[in-house]
Amino acid sequence: MRFSTEDGQKRMQIRQRYDTAASAASLKTVSSWFDAGTLRPRTHERVAEKDGKRVVEGFVFAPDKITGMQGLAESINKDLVVDSPEPTFNFETDIETLQALPLADGYEARINFYHPGGQQGPARYLFKVTGSASIPGPGGMIDCWVVTTDYNRPGYVSTFWFAKGSQLMLRQDSPLGEGKVVVKTLID
Repeated sequence: MRFSTEDGQKRMQIRQRYDTAASAASLKTVSSWFDAGTLRPRTHERVAEKDGKRVVEGFVFAPDKITGMQGLAESINKDLVVDSPEPTFNFETDIETLQALPLADGYEARINFYHPGGQQGPARYLFKVTGSASIPGPGGMIDCWVVTTDYNRPGYVSTFWFAKGSQLMLRQDSPLGEGKVVVKTLID
């Protein structure tokens, strides 16, 4: 995470890197800029490399639409225009957004998310604190908020565990169908 000032406004950058070596080696890097105080997305750049092929994408978030980033030389989606009836959050930084919420017993939030470049436009997703649980961590058991969502796909409930002390996401379990589950964990 990095902070800077642009036009007198504080901005925050989140960088992500995904390395995969499962069936075929791939690398995805993401750079997202936000308004520092609100997490309102400004821009999103994604570069994916797999099997010698490189795909560059760039997006600009405005309060009423998401467009392709015209100034990003190799971007494949410069002509993208997705209308949004209300400002939307960047789905590729959903965990960072969820970690900033005031989680508590019974808390619920309907968040308007858009996955940059996705075929589905912006949509609201319901995230609920459904209880508490302790899960093992490197120093012992960690007390967590348990948060669930179905990502608007009834029957496919994803579960998240956020540490109560830090609000860091420690684990996510998301069903893919056919008995498959994606598990993300924070490694300390």
